[in-house]
Amino acid sequence: MRAPAAGDQAAREILLSMENVSLSFGGVNAISDVSFDIRKGEICAIIGPNGAGKTSMLNVINGFYTPRQGRITFKGVARAKMRPYEAAERGIARTFQNVALFRGMSALDNIMAGRTLKMKRGLLWQMLRYGPAMAEEVEHRRVAEEIIDFLHIKDIRKVQVGRLPYGLQKRVELGRALAMEPELLLLDEPMAGMNLEEKEDMSRFVLDVNQHFGTTIALIEHDMGVVMDLSDRVVVLDHGVKIADGTPDEVKSDRNVIDAYLGVAH
Repeated sequence: MRAPAAGDQAAREILLSMENVSLSFGGVNAISDVSFDIRKGEICAIIGPNGAGKTSMLNVINGFYTPRQGRITFKGVARAKMRPYEAAERGIARTFQNVALFRGMSALDNIMAGRTLKMKRGLLWQMLRYGPAMAEEVEHRRVAEEIIDFLHIKDIRKVQVGRLPYGLQKRVELGRALAMEPELLLLDEPMAGMNLEEKEDMSRFVLDVNQHFGTTIALIEHDMGVVMDLSDRVVVLDHGVKIADGTPDEVKSDRNVIDAYLGVAH
């Protein structure tokens, strides 16, 4: 199991606070009055059975869905709604359960797409590729190449991502999210569909992102071994309701979690 992070967990600064958040679709409640915090520098797992509201929760955090009620506070600023591009500008990036890459573009170009928000020169400068625009592109490519080295994908940097195996596509998608230099990284089932070796690689990269860049991470994951190994804290949802929130040891021995999700005491 992941060793506790340095410092008192309870004393960490709150980066994201979800207060009494509810979300519904046509009268069906996807999330019902859920509250929890994500503290700066931690890895927080959001788990639960299928249909528990996990992905809906990530979609609320990054502004894709607007909650019916509740308040979301990020970096001390409270909001009722926020569009995805605003979330990205404020430092929230995410990956998706189903890989969402530009399949006809290279791994490098996909990662460069994550630098778009960091580019300050206008369209005309970018078209001319001259002077300040060229200097800016050189700097962004340097950052992209550093991410490629970090994720050990240098050999496939010029390969179209549609030709890559699934595990490498997931790694490229992680690279694109990292290119945004997020303070909060949302990972929606980053290990889904992977074999054991690929899961071990991705787990190592998730830990490295957290420890090397200091990035706060919220992840959805069904593999309980991965959850217990990576997480500082676990939030458990069931049918849109929060039923537990605590350390991995506390959660895995919680009777409500065992009955609703785990089935047996792990």
